[in-house]
Amino acid sequence: MKLPDKVNPSESLARYLTHHSHYNSLKNVVKPSAFQPPPDLHLSVFRIDGLAPKEVWKIGQANVINAMSPHGKSIHGFADIKASAVYETNLDVDPDNSPPRHANIIGWPEGPERKSNRKLLALELAARATLRLQSQIS
Repeated sequence: MKLPDKVNPSESLARYLTHHSHYNSLKNVVKPSAFQPPPDLHLSVFRIDGLAPKEVWKIGQANVINAMSPHGKSIHGFADIKASAVYETNLDVDPDNSPPRHANIIGWPEGPERKSNRKLLALELAARATLRLQSQIS
C-alpha cells in the first residue's frame, strides 16, 4: 500500500517503547521521555493507519529491534498518537518511508538553551498519546 507523501492529521503514528522509563503500566500512560528527541532532533515514528495490532508489532520487531538495536533490547509496546497532536505542537512529521512506513517528528527547537522547550513538547505529546503494551498487542 502506497502511503501519501504528506501525513494526514488523522493518521495514527507509533513511537515504539524500548525502555521501561518510557511508560508507566500501572497508570497506563506514556511518559515524556518516550518523546524526547535524540541529538539529531529526528524522532523516529511509524505510520500505522490501517494495520492490525499484530502488523504494528511486526514492524517494530523488524525495523526497531532487529535492524536498529543489536544490544538485545525488546519492544514493550508503543505510544499511539495522532499526527494532529504533533502538528498542534508546531512540530512536523516528515515521512521518509525508509524503512517503509517510517517518518520522523521534526521541527524541535534547536540548541542547548532550548532543551527545556523540547521537554515541554515531549510532555505535551506524551499526554496526547495512548499506551499500547506488548501484552495488549499479542
